[in-house]
Amino acid sequence: MATAIAAGTAAVAFQLFHQNERIFRDQSLILEMQQGARVIVSQAFDDIRTAGQGIPPGLGEVILPGSGESRLNIRASFSATESVVVSGLPLPVSVGSAVTVIVDSTTGFSTGRQAFVWADESWTRGTINSVSGAARSIRLTPSKVSASPLQFVVPPAISLDEAVSLFWDNSTKTVRRTTATNTENPSSPSWAPANELAANVTALTFLYFDATGLPVIPDSPEQRARIASIEARVIIRASASLSDGSRPSYALSTRAAPRNLRLR
Repeated sequence: MATAIAAGTAAVAFQLFHQNERIFRDQSLILEMQQGARVIVSQAFDDIRTAGQGIPPGLGEVILPGSGESRLNIRASFSATESVVVSGLPLPVSVGSAVTVIVDSTTGFSTGRQAFVWADESWTRGTINSVSGAARSIRLTPSKVSASPLQFVVPPAISLDEAVSLFWDNSTKTVRRTTATNTENPSSPSWAPANELAANVTALTFLYFDATGLPVIPDSPEQRARIASIEARVIIRASASLSDGSRPSYALSTRAAPRNLRLR
């Protein structure tokens, strides 16, 4: 009788342990799925909100070509590399003529990168030729200006021209994020290797809206210039089946207004 009681107790204990193990595994799979969706939505929200950061307000090319239903390419100063130009004024600028500016700090600026010099609606964009930390100087050759002739009569800022891309990789069912290593051609930046944000993603959708809330298809500069807010929607499946055999999905969305778009 003692053996039978011990065996019965052991069987009950094993059943409870096995049931708790299944519950714990199911909860872990669900939490993993939900956390993956939150990571994507949070990153999308942050990237959309920072669109236009460090970019001249007068520049309309904040949402870049290549943006669509499953990919968002935006201009944003992700490194926050910016300084104030303290050169003597007025400061004349013309396309193709290298200009040297004295700045508060050269930290973050490097040769070969693209940079903006801007004040209010006036701006120029060019390639950095050299950087001197000792002299606190940056020499760049302008390739584009907001108006010609261009002359700064108030101290302008200088900032790097940077870009970020968030996209769904259908082949691997992952969402990835990358930053541009070179923005010399804004229509086709050179992208760094992308980092994976989450796996088992069945869909990542970007929806674009104008100031009145009407949908916008970002397939031309004119259409992209109308964008006032962007919504990101993601659907993630559990990485494995639950104990009942189901494999649930979790959907999450967010909408944000890109900074500076309202100032264009």
